[in-house]
Amino acid sequence: MKKLIFLSALLILLMSATTVDQKGYTISGKVVGAKDGDTVILGYVDYMSIIPLDTTIIKNGEFLFSGNQEEPVCRCVSFIKNGISVLGSDFILENAPISITVEENKRGATGTSNNELWNEYIQQDNNISMKMNPFWEISEDTTKTESVREEAKKELKKIEIEQLDFLIKFMRSHITSGVTHILLSSYYQMLEPSRLETILSDMQKAGIKDELYLTLKAKLDALTTTAIGCKFTDIEMNDPEGKPFKLSTIVEKNKITMIDFWASWCGPCRAEIPNVIKAYESYKAKGFEIVGVSFDNNGEAWRKSIKSLGMTWPQMSDLQGWKSKGGAAYDITSIPATVLINQKGEIVAKNLRGEELSKKLEELLR
Repeated sequence: MKKLIFLSALLILLMSATTVDQKGYTISGKVVGAKDGDTVILGYVDYMSIIPLDTTIIKNGEFLFSGNQEEPVCRCVSFIKNGISVLGSDFILENAPISITVEENKRGATGTSNNELWNEYIQQDNNISMKMNPFWEISEDTTKTESVREEAKKELKKIEIEQLDFLIKFMRSHITSGVTHILLSSYYQMLEPSRLETILSDMQKAGIKDELYLTLKAKLDALTTTAIGCKFTDIEMNDPEGKPFKLSTIVEKNKITMIDFWASWCGPCRAEIPNVIKAYESYKAKGFEIVGVSFDNNGEAWRKSIKSLGMTWPQMSDLQGWKSKGGAAYDITSIPATVLINQKGEIVAKNLRGEELSKKLEELLR
């Protein structure tokens, strides 16, 4: 399921900033199993839902779309089957003649180098994914012994590593392509800092210093300065009363300080609060303190939630939502998230919740 969501997200991202000289595009092709008068859709996929951008009908067994696309993007052509829109083929839409044969659960388009490269990536990636199926079935089969299921999970992990290795090798081999641009945009969070650094070095050597490069360079800098063992990055924002408040004033006074990144609108964050409260009550007397960093935009909702949820520890926010400078300082891309800091100002753990958090605090506060 994760793979499907990732691929769905791919379909709405820009491929590159390079325009094509030809004026306009044409998409021509056939739909296997369709008949004249049937509807064909040009669109993109958003979490497995097809968002239509244009429609046409089949005439003489073929369909045709035409228009203008300033920059290459990833799109899909689907068709209506039994009243339901069925994904037929994803491809790179750019100003060039493109040919597609639309067939259920089959991908591929021809006519441009970007499409040829995209087809190559999808085929090889699918070949690796197919190797997971038998091990996935065993790992989920409750009639199997625990040892058998664990062995299957180990095999799955090996294939996941193989898939990631292939992704990195493919991107490095085609570093200037639009396909690499979209793959890197989607999968960079899966890369260890050292591997991301290697790819960014390749981009720099190739003369690529576009917006994606600059964004990922900033993220890499944040990752390498907020890794476990690094000195913490200080944050200054306002508390709920609107007064400036520094993280460092809490760190220097406590044996362990936890930065808790959350938001009043975040369901998983609210669900985790009882666990945080339990840890706070158990370890506060031993030198544990929390600083909440909120990703809220609405000050009233933020303050109301602090009270209603029983969060009695210090809080700060700049009320900039996902643009929070506190979140940016620690490269926080999803919440809830946590960072544990000792009194020396060293980061000692990240992203612990529930029982894992309690166990770590017990270890650190003996």
